[in-house]
Amino acid sequence: MTRSKSTFCRLSCLEFLKLAFFFLLASQTLAQALLESYIENGSVLLHSPEGNAILSHNSRQALVPASLLKIPLAHVTLSSLGEDFRFETHFYRNASDDLLIRGLGDPFLVSEEISKIAEALSHLQLEKVRRLVIDDSAFESDLDLPQERTTIDPYAARNSAMAVNFNTVNLAWDTNGSLISGETQTPLTPLARELGAQLPAGEAQRINLGSEPVNGLQQAQQLFSLLLGETGILVADRNFYHESLSDEWTLFYRHISSRSLREILEGMLRFSNNFIANQLFLTLGTINNGYPTSATNARAILQQQLAKLYGPGFGKDPNSLLMLEGSGLSRTQRVTAEGMMHILEAFKPYADLLPEVNGFLYKSGTMTGIYNFAGYIPRPDGLYPYVIMTNQNTNNRDKILQVLAEKL
Repeated sequence: MTRSKSTFCRLSCLEFLKLAFFFLLASQTLAQALLESYIENGSVLLHSPEGNAILSHNSRQALVPASLLKIPLAHVTLSSLGEDFRFETHFYRNASDDLLIRGLGDPFLVSEEISKIAEALSHLQLEKVRRLVIDDSAFESDLDLPQERTTIDPYAARNSAMAVNFNTVNLAWDTNGSLISGETQTPLTPLARELGAQLPAGEAQRINLGSEPVNGLQQAQQLFSLLLGETGILVADRNFYHESLSDEWTLFYRHISSRSLREILEGMLRFSNNFIANQLFLTLGTINNGYPTSATNARAILQQQLAKLYGPGFGKDPNSLLMLEGSGLSRTQRVTAEGMMHILEAFKPYADLLPEVNGFLYKSGTMTGIYNFAGYIPRPDGLYPYVIMTNQNTNNRDKILQVLAEKL
């Protein structure tokens, strides 16, 4: 007795489906086994573009997120301040022809921006300044923020309402061993020369000014003085003056940064700059309270906005997200893979802010014993959000990411 063609087709199709299911199950089991071999203490979660879980391992374990927290920080600042928000720096004059520079936390008050400010002041017919006064009172002096005190890197500098070039000085030496600026746009200030004289000639290095807060303010004053001079504005008294705004001062010029918030966030996420992150974090504290702002004010607004964006518990509950500042340097903070995935699902409209490396959109989170990734795997059918968090000595996050990519 022979099978009909339709019966044969039904059986073949059924066998094909069984075979496909077997291979799918084997693939799933292999991927899960690989993940478990790479993870000593951590979690992984991969979602489809529709939000369905594809792979999951310990997704409810609360772990130290490190710089993954810059993603919800970016989302909160975008929703609170708007993509086109721009920082300002204010300039005041008094009856004695002094000029007071009131910093308001611009994280990108770099040499190029100061040169633009100098040109603007020159166009306003400013020709001579008796004293150049620095005002950093927009941020409270005791900010209670975590820092990486043992590094000279710019991403770990002390936060301040008035900081130039990320509160750092970039030094280099020419072939004759003479001290020069490490960047052509920044002249050597007296402070930079003093710091450089204490170092042996060698490779260029960026000095973190955070260990001595007054150094950062002096560097700001001296750099402004030199760049004002390049436009013909004479500063007569080169001594350091540090005062807060009072009634004797009259607003002369409001400088609006050339960089939008979106541009600032692109830089922050690409280079994982902790200084920028906490400048943004502190700025959140001005939303309801104005200046001066504090970490306490900023934390209250941050947690309020996190709950608004993602739901109750976010910001305060370690079983979803405990977030106390913007950089991720604090090891007391926690997030679960499920909590981070919830954030990534909501952050999809801004996924292009994350840097793309080897076909992956991702933000890394790295400290000693912490190796994390979170982001999206772009595919023709959409974005696949993923979270990789390992709080362990062995860094297997690249291998884990490859397992996730091969699963798709």
